[in-house]
Amino acid sequence: MFLRNRKIKNQITQFIAGECSADESRVISGLIGSDEEYKQIFNQLNDIWVHTGVKEPSTGFNVDSAWLKVDARISNQPLHIIHTTTRQVSSVRRVAGYALKAAAVILIGLAVFQLVSPRNSRKMVTSGLSMAAPLCLADGSTIFLNSSSTIKFPEKFGNKGREVYFWGEAFFEIAPDPTRPFVIETGETRVRVLGTSFNIRAYPETNKIEVVVNSGKVLFYHVDKSDHILGQVTLLKGDKGVYFRNTGEITKLLNDEPNYLSWKTGVLVFSETSLDRVLSAVGQKYGVTFNLDDKNLAKLKLTATFDNETLDAVLEVLQLVHNLQFVNNGKDYLVKKNAG
Repeated sequence: MFLRNRKIKNQITQFIAGECSADESRVISGLIGSDEEYKQIFNQLNDIWVHTGVKEPSTGFNVDSAWLKVDARISNQPLHIIHTTTRQVSSVRRVAGYALKAAAVILIGLAVFQLVSPRNSRKMVTSGLSMAAPLCLADGSTIFLNSSSTIKFPEKFGNKGREVYFWGEAFFEIAPDPTRPFVIETGETRVRVLGTSFNIRAYPETNKIEVVVNSGKVLFYHVDKSDHILGQVTLLKGDKGVYFRNTGEITKLLNDEPNYLSWKTGVLVFSETSLDRVLSAVGQKYGVTFNLDDKNLAKLKLTATFDNETLDAVLEVLQLVHNLQFVNNGKDYLVKKNAG
């Protein structure tokens, strides 16, 4: 258990410090979202690094003593949901040759040092279990983060481009700047724009990444580990781009989901919509899953508008309209017809 705990600390330290590859970041982000131990350690280390006064570690230290101090410091920290952290990236490199224990301690110390280094300042914002407040970037762009989403960005963009790293779901309103393209990295895909608005859904635990354009034009493409473009589509208003992680396929479709922004607006609108699509939209908005007891239930239709209603209120309407029963199994609901 101790070795597993230490391994997780090392992984998350590299993750926060930005020393992971895109694939590693995607895996660790998924573990943070699904594994309670990863989530707790992530929150603890973030809290320590944000508030710590520790300076760059020297090479003359006792490894076992250092680990005891680190563990003691961690165990004494309260758990928090961290919404904003600031990270500093340094070019400092350590001489190789330490034993595994020593390397792990240096890694934690290095991450702390990077957070207080004055160069190449970057921020990381992570939403909690609900939508975060709008995030305004230095270039005038605005980003709305859905729950369980994270974005990393520089405090000030350079002269040639604007690049951010993102996973989760968010609506982007990008300030126009023809001289500096805005590029969003989501693991193995990129979204490149000059000035437009669009929604990205790129949760690490799902099989696909989706981009829906609300205005303007977007270039959506996927890359290999050397950043070579493998496939791309150009998306206009009303288009949806989908990248499938398991096949590496990227495709362009017309967006036929009117409620793709319900997580942001709070509004769900249905017009003679089949029950399976209703439940899909409701499930995505409220973070739950529905399973039909009888596949014929999918053919039922609904015309209704829900404006910032609770999940219970939505399900109550469905129960009354179609005489349904929703059996709650945690985050899953079994949907079946009421007897009689």
